[in-house]
Amino acid sequence: MYPISDLFTKYLKESGRNFLVKAEINGTEYGNDVVVEFTVDNSLVLGEEFEIGTTTLSELIIKLRTEDEIPPNARIVPYLALTLPPQYAGAEQAWQDVNVAWQDAGFLWGGAVTEWLPLGEFFVDSRERVNDTWVYTCFDRLVWADVAYVSSLTYPTTQQAVWDEICGRLGYVYDSSVGINPAFQIQAGPAGYSMRQVLGYIASANGASVFVGKDGVIKFRRFVSSEPTVFEMTASDYIRAATVNPVKTYTRVVVTYNTEDGLTYEAGTGDDNHTLYVENPFATQTITDALFAQLNGFSYQPVTMDARGFPQIEAGDRIRFGQAVDSPAWQDADTAWQDTAYSWDGFIGGGITLALHMVFSFKGGLKMSLEAPSKSEQQSEFVVEGSLTQQVNKINRDAVWQGKSYFGVTVTRTDGLIVEREDHASKAIFNSDKISMQAGGVDKIYFDPVSGKYKFNGTLEASDGVFSGTLSAANGSFSGTLVAANGTFTGTLVGVDGEFSGTISASTITGGTINGTTITGSLIQTSASYPRAAMNNASNLFGAYKDANNYIEMNSNYIGAPVINVASSGAIRGQVGSSSGGTNDLFVSASSILNLRSGGDIYLDPGVSGGKVRTSWSELIDGAITLQSELNDKQGSADAWTSYGYNLTFDPSTRNLKMFNRFGSQIAIVNIP
Repeated sequence: MYPISDLFTKYLKESGRNFLVKAEINGTEYGNDVVVEFTVDNSLVLGEEFEIGTTTLSELIIKLRTEDEIPPNARIVPYLALTLPPQYAGAEQAWQDVNVAWQDAGFLWGGAVTEWLPLGEFFVDSRERVNDTWVYTCFDRLVWADVAYVSSLTYPTTQQAVWDEICGRLGYVYDSSVGINPAFQIQAGPAGYSMRQVLGYIASANGASVFVGKDGVIKFRRFVSSEPTVFEMTASDYIRAATVNPVKTYTRVVVTYNTEDGLTYEAGTGDDNHTLYVENPFATQTITDALFAQLNGFSYQPVTMDARGFPQIEAGDRIRFGQAVDSPAWQDADTAWQDTAYSWDGFIGGGITLALHMVFSFKGGLKMSLEAPSKSEQQSEFVVEGSLTQQVNKINRDAVWQGKSYFGVTVTRTDGLIVEREDHASKAIFNSDKISMQAGGVDKIYFDPVSGKYKFNGTLEASDGVFSGTLSAANGSFSGTLVAANGTFTGTLVGVDGEFSGTISASTITGGTINGTTITGSLIQTSASYPRAAMNNASNLFGAYKDANNYIEMNSNYIGAPVINVASSGAIRGQVGSSSGGTNDLFVSASSILNLRSGGDIYLDPGVSGGKVRTSWSELIDGAITLQSELNDKQGSADAWTSYGYNLTFDPSTRNLKMFNRFGSQIAIVNIP
């Protein structure tokens, strides 16, 4: 019940009270001269029975006589206050007649106005002009929750975390009445539900319903079997009170967590008339047991009532109604026991009911209608369906409904067939214009109807798979590892900074222009078997091989200078290269004597100490005999060479010894230090 002052409470009981009304609309106040009338409809039930987990919208219909333009979604808060005429006997009291403490006395002497009591916070939904008045239909802020809930939480998570995420997104403020069991969890992201539905499911798991208070704050109305009454109404407070069924009591709870297959949890015992049915996809047996412990024995008197307006009553309040009487003391009772019907708590008749549906109507005065519906025992046990109801139920069983989720599969008018995971991490859309596989709300595999192409957005991986046909990537990029085991690429494959692992087979590999293509690798060879030529990044940089024992290769010597090795029968027989890496350094060596000759004229003998050049096996060139003199002396031998078609010349300026064949081509050159 909404808190009000003692003065407001007192004035409500006075028959001569007068109501004042005003409405605050987007920060502007309109008084009695503008507000013609209004009705406020508050409800915690949707059907003919008590239920939990509801999130019913409260509705305001207000008539204003104004030419001001009220914008769409404008915020409207109606207020009430009370006053008594100055001449009314109860309006002024002597000091000695006031029975409240001074600090608690809110009396306004002389018939002044009480505080203003809000009747809720509403937002304009539609409007209609009737003669010279505007009629606005408005709903409370729960209307903003009628949007799809796509959670960003990591599941499983607590119901409290989900509740806070939704309220945070909608800007809702809730008070201490919202009590959520910290142990209750939601295992997967709710798919296909609105935020308002999820709020209701969380409330039902905790034995409550959701409503917006008169101050615009989100609240729980939590029901407990042993709860006390918060308001009492005597016969003078209501015009009519009719009990429509016997007292309703619940001793069993059945929670349906899968409506398609009718899967349920239950606790307690009792027939249908004593069973509370709840629908909650997040329910567990633990939640069901907790509901039973909370609601076992919960009861109320079904009633319809027309009464004076008590605007402090809120949806779901427990109310006692009946005739107030003064019961005599035991010693004063003068009737037989069996004839005595005294009510020791001061009430006879009536009972205890719930304000499950209330309507406040203002037309100069305030009227309240209250309803606590229930099905009769016969309706609960034997449901008689008419022919139309039977056909509708058959359609509900057999038809696929637009917008309804079936195990994550939904059919909608705009998208066609939708398959979505519960936590919204992935989604598939199928229709004639769009085929899309989404992850995180982004198209990953989809058909583009404009270009008429199927597109991939992400990583395409075929582990142990086979692609047949043509794989074309026009102006595209491959990043990561592209593996094609036993695959064939036809056409042109262009890759910038790519890597291939495994075997690449091709009849022809063509590079670009000069200096335009770089091939880098550890081994490049003409054949996997002998004979072959090969280049690699090991010590043998380049070579031509007849087999493993007979070859010519470019290598490096012990100081890293390049040399050419000539090998036969598995052993290196000679080398040509640089001994020190200098610019004018060239050496020719052999395993024994290096013979540069045609018929055997000049020998380079490494076996002689220091190395010698000799013109015969017994003659050595030393300091006393110059090479030039020896060459001159051997002119005859040179002539003999010429007769065989060879020619040997020596250039003293460069100290180069050159040999030419009979065709004039130089076949050897040696620099003599």
